[in-house]
Amino acid sequence: MAYQKPILFIDFNGVISYDDFWLSIRDKKHELNKYHAEIEQFLFEDNRDIVQDWMVGKYTSEDIHKIIEDNVGVDSKKLFDVFVNDCTNLDISNNILEQVVKLKPKYHIILITDNMDSLDRFTFPRHLSKLDRIFDRIDNSYNLKNLKRHNNGSYFIERLKERNSPIKRSILIDDSNTNCEVFKGLGGISYRTTTEQEVLDALRKISS
Repeated sequence: MAYQKPILFIDFNGVISYDDFWLSIRDKKHELNKYHAEIEQFLFEDNRDIVQDWMVGKYTSEDIHKIIEDNVGVDSKKLFDVFVNDCTNLDISNNILEQVVKLKPKYHIILITDNMDSLDRFTFPRHLSKLDRIFDRIDNSYNLKNLKRHNNGSYFIERLKERNSPIKRSILIDDSNTNCEVFKGLGGISYRTTTEQEVLDALRKISS
């Protein structure tokens, strides 16, 4: 089988979306604001293994909120309502999507994210028709039960083999240095980006 188009892999959070979970309770006027710092510390600093397990399908969002309630003391129902609303209204950069779609003639474009069930349940329903027009495939680690970096990047290898796409011309745009290094180790090109402008600059380089 002849080589197909190279693949452009694009991450979600930190690349085309920049809002954090429970964004609303950062507001000091929010009734749950007093819990914000403790939730962040408990989940994303002290118990990152729980977050990773959430991203590979071992927990649902409801499970996570019960764990937070048990350890932080916040009312899980109130926090979950905030979570669902914030996920539903998560930002997605139209500026980036406008540049990505221009690359469709040259690349098979895949949105690949290490993410949670919340993405499919609460975020995508509002945006899916737009994303489906831009991305040829959308993969979430929660459904795959596998993170991008796991097994030396086996996810990337599988997608490349499926399409017989050339790794040397395939590209990853991701905010994780680890993911970028894994992809480079496979022979691909990676751009580590942390801002919308950096993503736009990378896309312009790719299109030139």
